[in-house]
Amino acid sequence: MTGMIVMNMEETLMRHTSHDPVTGLPGLPLIRDRLANALQRSRRNGFSLVVLFVDLDGFHLVKDRDGHDIGDRLLKKVAERLAEQIRPGDTLARFANEEFVILCEQIEQPATLSVLADRINEALRQPLECGERQLVVTASVGLAIGNGNTHCVDDLLSHAETAMSAVKEDGGDGWRFFSPGQHDQDQQRLAIVNGLRTAIERNELSIRFQPIVVAESGRIVGAELLLRWNSSEGEIPPAVFIPIAEMTGVIVPIGAWVFRQACLAEADWRRRWGAEAPYVSVNVSPRQLIKESLVEEFAAILRETGADPARLLLEITETALMADVELNLRILRRLTDLGLRVAVDDFGTGYSSLAQLTRLPVAVLKIDRAFVDGLDKRPEHRAVIRAVIGLGRALGLKLVAEGVETDAQCLELRAHGCEFAQGYYFHRPLEEPAFVATLESGLRGGGLPDPALSLYFLIYVSQATPPMSGATLDALREQSRTLNRSTGLTGCLLYQDGLFMQMLEGQREVLSALMDRIKTDPRHRDVRIVIEGLARHRIFLDWGMVVRDLTPGPNEPDFTPWQHRRLSFRDLAEDARTCYVYLTAYAGCGMSEGISVLS
Repeated sequence: MTGMIVMNMEETLMRHTSHDPVTGLPGLPLIRDRLANALQRSRRNGFSLVVLFVDLDGFHLVKDRDGHDIGDRLLKKVAERLAEQIRPGDTLARFANEEFVILCEQIEQPATLSVLADRINEALRQPLECGERQLVVTASVGLAIGNGNTHCVDDLLSHAETAMSAVKEDGGDGWRFFSPGQHDQDQQRLAIVNGLRTAIERNELSIRFQPIVVAESGRIVGAELLLRWNSSEGEIPPAVFIPIAEMTGVIVPIGAWVFRQACLAEADWRRRWGAEAPYVSVNVSPRQLIKESLVEEFAAILRETGADPARLLLEITETALMADVELNLRILRRLTDLGLRVAVDDFGTGYSSLAQLTRLPVAVLKIDRAFVDGLDKRPEHRAVIRAVIGLGRALGLKLVAEGVETDAQCLELRAHGCEFAQGYYFHRPLEEPAFVATLESGLRGGGLPDPALSLYFLIYVSQATPPMSGATLDALREQSRTLNRSTGLTGCLLYQDGLFMQMLEGQREVLSALMDRIKTDPRHRDVRIVIEGLARHRIFLDWGMVVRDLTPGPNEPDFTPWQHRRLSFRDLAEDARTCYVYLTAYAGCGMSEGISVLS
């Protein structure tokens, strides 16, 4: 009896050392042994074998947010679901943390393993029951093919992990076979990870500022802080190192360093320029958002630097915000309680619902550059921009368009009513001395925008000669469509009883030239300007003019018994404010019924 007890204890001890205690699956030492044996069999039978390296996307977010107990439950559920996808003779093991390895032997057609990879991805997309919670994780899957004549254990595991990392860098939730070129990429990724861990201490990180401007005038009102890394191997593009920093968690200390630089810049600029100082916009990563101490950390930096939190804007991507609305809502409310403002970055690329968006303490929407690109050529992009701007205005949010690179894009954004923009059309990212010099150059005129570039408006009335018919108005509308788009004009034209009353919006120089033409145009007589001046923003969106013929029609009520005096447009012109209110009341009509163009 004693011998049996000892044997059972030895078996239990061996299982504890060879199997993962959380999932009950074989652990790393055992899978290495089984892979070595499989390679020997492959050498004898000539069949290939395949190793699948499965890494759970976003598992660290669940564990950091919900705790280790929920994390362990999730790992058990994932292990069960993976076991359901494989053949009876395949081996499933837990490699480390959120990583699993699957060994498939006697594979005649390795390409058929893509079906298994697809099944794994699809299975893990389905919700997993963990206690009272439903959790969703996806997986990045790397596949490596080998045989006993050409590969060793370390080769296959390394190749499969490299292929997995390539999937991860592409956004995860997919699979990929290893190719020889990926080995070099994996080595580069490892070098980047190691370099990032010491980049702050080595003073290799630097910052740039890309101005954010008023779209109509180009006046600088803010700046987005952008991170640069000049490593010992040379400058590494942000598109390369930031996803790796995010994936490995190195982004957390780097993000704190970046926020400190933003605070230092804000405090310095406010000392220089007072109320004319631009605000500073800074990116916050999803990994930072789930950190319990983030709010306290930011509060301490604000105190140490003396920065004004109201002049700091935290940019958080739409995808990150919607990943866990409840958690983010708590964190963002605490951040806004500090006085910080929040912007939704890359808006339009995620899956926001209106109900969720209205719950979040957001002040700014940043329209993703993907919609700005081709804005002047693609009707669907114009439709998205118009919808986003309409949503932003309805919610009382400011709008910033990213990636503006051409005059045509800028004109389109102005016409749609986007107030602010950034991109190479206005300014490239600048080192701080260059940014300071650029801003001071713009402030030499007392901080006022260049009148030639500012949005201007005017209202005039004139006698139509001869009186206009509906067909004549339609013809004028079509003739002027291209002109208004190219010159940046918007507004509203009303016609009644042989009189025109028109409001025009655009740059002052353009409006002045147009009025000169109108005054000499034989279709206009007795032209009188009612009011003109600088405009705060466009009233009429989309290109062109709202055109309305107000000549009484047969379907109108009979106003005769109630009409003591019929007011003409010339009578209305005696009161500039009434003209303005009367014309701008048509802005909504133009948006709902389609904008017509006349200049």
